[in-house]
Amino acid sequence: MADEKSSEFMVYADDPCLGQKAPSLASLKFHNGDAFDVGAGKVTVITFFSKLNKSDFSTLSVLSEVATSEEYKDKVQFVGISRDGEERDVVRWFEKFQDKHMAELQAPDGSAGVTVSAKFPLAFDEESKVNKAYKDVAKKAVVGVGFTFIVDKEGVIRWYEQFVRGVNPMGQFHDQLKNIVEGTPLISNGNMPEIEEEEVEGGDGIIPVDADPFAGGGGY
Repeated sequence: MADEKSSEFMVYADDPCLGQKAPSLASLKFHNGDAFDVGAGKVTVITFFSKLNKSDFSTLSVLSEVATSEEYKDKVQFVGISRDGEERDVVRWFEKFQDKHMAELQAPDGSAGVTVSAKFPLAFDEESKVNKAYKDVAKKAVVGVGFTFIVDKEGVIRWYEQFVRGVNPMGQFHDQLKNIVEGTPLISNGNMPEIEEEEVEGGDGIIPVDADPFAGGGGY
């Protein structure tokens, strides 16, 4: 189980998102690879990125290593969905950043410099239709950069984790992906504990202590 430092990123067994039918990817405009959809006989990994969040390009590089590994290259399909407003932003991402070494970035192991790459398709999401659909099914205020879903062969959402600058604080993504591909039971973090509530000083209401940490800044 993940440690206390990752508690804000915790995914519980009774999360309402898990077990839901994954929204279709049919409206996406794919670049750097052929279009595909969920539930087409392959496990699907879906992540989100933005040109405005360069520090999180590391996540695309980390997932590229997984996507091109011997273990998963023929069994799992990956897509990065742009949170930017124009299709040309996806095209320009490949022109400007593909295989570029960015010394200002920090690698997941803490070392300086990252060679940025996306070895799988990136896609434009017109009017954020797909992002909104996943936000609704996940019951989240925001599904932003680094939010990553794993969908099984039948098109059912089996897991999700938040990546931050290439690091997944929960630390369970790789194990859960392996379990989903092999059809073995997932790691369980148990059900969500009862939500504690605390008085807001000077206010009339109460706020949950586990308020969504990604809701504060709005979308991209």
